[in-house]
Amino acid sequence: MRDNDIPVKTAAGQQEIGLKQRKLTPRARSLLIMIHGAETVTELTRSMRSLGDVGAILDELAALGLVTAFGGGGGLVRARIEVPAADAAPPVQQVKQLLNETVVASLGVLGGLTAFRFTLKLEHCYSADELRGLFPEFQRIVGKAKSVEFAEKILGRAQSLLAQG
Repeated sequence: MRDNDIPVKTAAGQQEIGLKQRKLTPRARSLLIMIHGAETVTELTRSMRSLGDVGAILDELAALGLVTAFGGGGGLVRARIEVPAADAAPPVQQVKQLLNETVVASLGVLGGLTAFRFTLKLEHCYSADELRGLFPEFQRIVGKAKSVEFAEKILGRAQSLLAQG
């Protein structure tokens, strides 16, 4: 993808979030969840640099048919792909998945116990308000492991997902 392209999830990408049919790496799944048709490749690369080679991950997701790109040269393209409700995960579930996979990917093997404890707390969240209650802990854990900017970007996406539901 070119730097000024705007990645968007395809219908298959939306379904993958809910159904988890492919064995995506935590980094690829986190990036897939973060893609919402509003940021260029350059913006995603800058804000998600903690994931590693964002361009390579985007290429992998595109090769799997989970994302596509629109040229962003003229004006921003805001794309919405409609997916049957039965195939898309509810926003609360998407946020739980995003937070869990981000903590696990950010902490790696050495932070296994911290990640495990956070995952247990996530499993007991059933509402948007309960999830928001874990945001400060998420920010502390991921901010320390990666960067505060990265944690804030993930939480911003989590907030926008919760606003949809």
